[in-house]
Parts: sequence; structure tokens; C-alpha cells
Amino acid sequence: MPNIQAEAIYYPDLAGSKAYRIPSMITTTKGTVIAGIDARIVDQTDNPNKIDVTIRRSEDNGKTWGPVQKLVAYAGEGLDGAAAIDTSLLQDKETGTIFMLFMHTPGGIGLWASEPGIGFDSEGRRKLYDKEGNVYFLAESGRVLDSKNNETDYSVDEEGYVFQNGETKGNIFFKKGVDPNESLLEARTSFLQVIQSEDDGLTWSKPRELNPMVKQEWMRFIGSGPGCGIQLTTGEKAGRLVFPIYFSNEAGKLSCACMYSDDHGVTWKLGESPNDGRELDGEILSAKTISEEKQYLTESQVIELPTGELRYYLRNHYGLQRTAVTTSTDGGETWGEVTFDDALIDPICQSSVVLYPDLGDGKVRVLFSNPADEKTRIKGTVRLSEDGGKTWPYSKVVEDGYFGYSCLTVLKNGEVGILYERVEDYSDWNKMDIQFGTFTLDWLKSE
Repeated sequence: MPNIQAEAIYYPDLAGSKAYRIPSMITTTKGTVIAGIDARIVDQTDNPNKIDVTIRRSEDNGKTWGPVQKLVAYAGEGLDGAAAIDTSLLQDKETGTIFMLFMHTPGGIGLWASEPGIGFDSEGRRKLYDKEGNVYFLAESGRVLDSKNNETDYSVDEEGYVFQNGETKGNIFFKKGVDPNESLLEARTSFLQVIQSEDDGLTWSKPRELNPMVKQEWMRFIGSGPGCGIQLTTGEKAGRLVFPIYFSNEAGKLSCACMYSDDHGVTWKLGESPNDGRELDGEILSAKTISEEKQYLTESQVIELPTGELRYYLRNHYGLQRTAVTTSTDGGETWGEVTFDDALIDPICQSSVVLYPDLGDGKVRVLFSNPADEKTRIKGTVRLSEDGGKTWPYSKVVEDGYFGYSCLTVLKNGEVGILYERVEDYSDWNKMDIQFGTFTLDWLKSE
């Protein structure tokens, strides 16, 4: 049972989805809470699976919630369907634009099956492949050109359906081999994408492709934090938008990094990984060449301290069962030494960390949530630091039982909102629900 007042805002069979996973959340400048989620249509498993990007909005600090809004859905059905998975939210407070980052994979492809590559040519055109492996290029108009840039009789519509002289010839997002009329498919890799809203999350743009800007040809998988990004407020990098992401190299080994934009989200760059130049067990690492699971740095979240330093919290597989931490003094472009925070017990799970607004008393308050157990995703705990994350003197368990991924946000009224995965019946993971609850700093500090 939750130890705070909480309710399920996503649950099995809501709005036609069997399962929901992977919470993301922000409070907008207008005070609206946007709660993002994966709608996993037939089954709670990761991709390969038909997964749609979904949100709900609350305009009263999470007391009531608006309807389920489906923002991105790709073609295909069930476990053969294409995915839009692992959302992360960020608002540019200077322009009001809200960004939602996520990852797309075609049918049949997930983290481990993603092939190396960007999926686009140097002009930013999507690469398509026929059954013989010949490459084609998708022009913005939907026309398809061959490898010599000659017009073909293929065209592709906005939903990915291929037409040849007016006849349907499969869909570029489908799993290989599921459609007898299959002709052209997109690259079998992972695509980092972003959508944006200019009206406080009521309506959203079509997806924009980020792979040409931030993915390298040697990367296989690429995905978001997930959870939320930040906008920097101090120093020469003020205004920069920062999203944590992670990716795999050609050996399939995982590292994280931050991508950033200095032009309000028009263009993005990928910073170095904390694994680049990291010394671990006497070896100097790089994200491109790491080869062991103990070197993984995966799902991550970042905060900006009042000094302008970024503190980066990293899921890892080193075996200490503690969250890893590192610091950047250049806005997320490079990172210092990676250490392990002994207070942040972790069973290898995503965690959430947010900065609490300055109360004017010189204390730098940081909130952190995760399942605080070395072995199992149970004992969902929220911690409070008042010295910028050096020590964590205050903690409360918000959920005694199963507690998976979570996301924190500071509400307009000063309370803290938490969105987290909960399961009561371990025999059926499709029964997971997504709880939203609130608490105060006073409650967190009370005996």
C-alpha cells in the first residue's frame, strides 16, 4: 500500500491499452502537470511491441486528470508492431515550448536487435531497403529515389505505407516478413525522436528525427533518459536545454550521455559520455569500445546546481548496487570522475532526481526517488538532500511493495508529485498500474 495519498492514473485496459509503463512528468510554467507514459497495447513487455506515446494532463496539481491523449502511434499490431517508447519531458521556459523525447523502433526490433547505423543519408533522407538489401532514399514529398537518385514508382505516405503504381506494398515500419506484399523497410535500428507542444500540452507536433544530429553510425540502440530533461539557468550556458539519453555500441554495450540544444530545440548536439576517459578497475574506457556489462552506464537523470554545475545520476551494472554520480562544469559536454553514492541503494533500476526551488535560506534541496533495495524493485523511497546531494539525511518510503520506474516533479503549490510503477500481483505483470501521489517537504522531514 502507498504511504502517501496516491491513485492509479494509468491502469490495465484504460483507453484500449492492456498495459502501461515508464512514467515521465513535468510541471509546466502554467502549473499544468503533464504525465507521460508508454501505452503498451497488448502486453507490458518492452519493444519489440506495439507501444504508443501517451499523456494525461492535470490543471489542479494532480487532483483530477484529463483524458488520455495518444500522441504518437506507429503501424503494426501487437508484439509485431512498431514502437514509440520511453518518454522524457522538458519545457523551454523562455519560449514556452514543451518537448517530449522518445525512441522509435520498427516492428521486430528492440534494444538488443537494433543494428548499427543512423538510418539516414548525409542529406537527412530516410534510408529504405528492399528484400535484396538495395538502398533507397525517402524524399520529404513521399517520393522514393533509388541509390543513384533516380525517381522510382514507389511512394510512402505519412503512416509509412508503401505504394507502387497505386498498389499497397507493405509498410516501412512493419516487422520484416509479416506482410506478403512487403517491398521497402526502414533501417532495423533505433530512432531518437522528439515532438513539441506550443499550447501547454493540448496539441503536439509530428515527430522530428534526431538521429542525424546526435546518433553515430557505430551506435545500435539509442533512447531517452527516461523521465525529464532540464533547462540551464546560470552562467554562460543559461537557456541550454539538456536531455539525458543512453545508447549502445557495436558490441551492444551501454553508455549514457546528455544531448543539448542552445537554439531552443532547433538543433541538438550529443555531449561526451561519462564512460569516455573513465578509469575503472585500471582500464581507461570509452563508450565506443566498452566490452563488459560492469562498465554499463544506462538510464540517467540530471540536475543543475546553483553553481551551474550539473549533477548526473546514473543507473549502472557495476555490482555495488548504488547509483553512480558524476559532475559537469561545462553544461553536460564533458564529465568528471564517476563515483558511487553509498546512500543511494539501488537494485539496478531507473531513478528520478529533481532540484527543489530555492527557498531563500541557502539550502540546495534535491529530491531523489527509486526502489531502495539491493536485490528487488521494492521499497519505493524518496530522499531529500539539503546540501546539493552531498548527504541525504531525510527519507521516507512511499510504497512498501513493488516500486519500479518513477518520476518526480515540484508542483505549483510547492508540494512534490511522484509518478511510479506499482504491481500488487507478481503473478501477472500486465496488472501493473501507474500511481500518482503527492507529499510535502514537511512530511518527508517528519519523524
